[in-house]
Amino acid sequence: MAYITALDSVALAVGANRIVRGKAIVNVTGDPSLRPADERRFRKELVIKALHALETPVSGPTILA
Repeated sequence: MAYITALDSVALAVGANRIVRGKAIVNVTGDPSLRPADERRFRKELVIKALHALETPVSGPTILA
C-alpha cells in the first residue's frame, strides 16, 4: 500500500511501507494556487508517483519523494 500524505511522521506511525509526499496538510493532492489545467497535471503526476511507489520493492517504511 502507498500513502499520499503531507505528514510523514503520521504515516510512519501507522506503519505505512510506501509514503509519497503530498503538497500540504489542507490540500494533500492539489494546489489551489495553480490554474485548473496545471492543478490537474499536478494531481496526475502525484498519482503516477504513487503508482510507481507501489512497484518499488521496500523492506520497511520508505519515503518516496
